[in-house]
Amino acid sequence: MTRTLEWEGRKIEMRIYFTPRLLMFATDTTLCVDGRRVARKGGFGITETAVGSFRHKGKEIQAELQVRGNRSVFTRIPYVLRFDGSPVSEGRLRLERVPIAAAVWLSLAGLFILLALTI
Repeated sequence: MTRTLEWEGRKIEMRIYFTPRLLMFATDTTLCVDGRRVARKGGFGITETAVGSFRHKGKEIQAELQVRGNRSVFTRIPYVLRFDGSPVSEGRLRLERVPIAAAVWLSLAGLFILLALTI
């Protein structure tokens, strides 16, 4: 689920989700300001930092969304949002598309079991 907050009159949206790349084994972390994506990071870990920038009141703001997850917090990933190095928000983001990823993983496991039984 997208986490939304307001910062100095700007709408900030953050989300982390499984992506179809490589059979749902990768995640994407995105940060949007007023509906425009300003930072994105994708990879195979749930620990990543999306870095970008946007203009606010005539100044370039450096944005950083850091997520740090592990198996014990698999669906609620801790995050810290920083603008120009100062913390703006922290909490937990809900990892999206978990049921879809689980279905893909179970299907692959079933396929491998069937292949193993036929050999």
